[in-house]
Amino acid sequence: MSNILEIDTEIYNALVESFGEGVLREKIDDILLSAIENRLEQYTREILKFEEKYGVSFSEFEKMWDDGKIKDRHGHETESDFIDWEMLEMEKRELLLVLSKLKGFKKR
Repeated sequence: MSNILEIDTEIYNALVESFGEGVLREKIDDILLSAIENRLEQYTREILKFEEKYGVSFSEFEKMWDDGKIKDRHGHETESDFIDWEMLEMEKRELLLVLSKLKGFKKR
């Protein structure tokens, strides 16, 4: 099954001229994989900042949060950090699943 991805005509023509249509398809796959990997690296760096700041992983922080062991947990900075950190963890998990599926398809 094939899906269509729309690309601006001028960009498409420039890419086809540079690579040829067959190679372009492969390059687009590689670019998409690379973009996901780069985003994963970005999320990992941002997560590491929170881990360094609080000295624990998110799962440990979340447990401490639920147990009421986080000092000033309802302060703006701490609450904001919790929300941002949780979002980063969820996005990272989702991207890891997507990346795993895409790499599986690419091997076929």
